[in-house]
Amino acid sequence: MELTLTDFVLLTMLGSMGMVLFFTMVSRTLHVRAEKRSLANRVICRLCLHAFEETSHVSTVKCPVCGAENEKGRSRRFG
Repeated sequence: MELTLTDFVLLTMLGSMGMVLFFTMVSRTLHVRAEKRSLANRVICRLCLHAFEETSHVSTVKCPVCGAENEKGRSRRFG
């Protein structure tokens, strides 16, 4: 089978578009995973509403601004 210039250009363009699609999907997947990890570590103080990240595995943390004790995890009031 002979490969004409038209076929070569068409295959090259289709291959590059496929690669762009693949890398876009991989990038978005990694971004979503990183965002979920960041949201899991985020704590919002119940008194001063200061948002901060806490990566330790304790159930209650102190707010760095006002010093109030806050529970980690989803708030029951917000859903």
